[in-house]
Amino acid sequence: MKKEKIQSFPLLAHRKYNVWGNAGSVGSFMFYHPAMDIYLIGNLNQFCYAQKGIRLMFKIIDILSKCNCS
Repeated sequence: MKKEKIQSFPLLAHRKYNVWGNAGSVGSFMFYHPAMDIYLIGNLNQFCYAQKGIRLMFKIIDILSKCNCS
């Protein structure tokens, strides 16, 4: 059986933020950043906080990319 590689195509975000995952309506989120090989998983525990979870993911990626912690 041939193993296929799945690629993402960032349309709106810079390549630095090319992640796999989802942000839920109650502030839960799970993202995987393949270039840094990190998982970002959490819950903000508030209804309609999906955007805040995404912004938090951007901030964490910025911090980790600056300090080369990955």
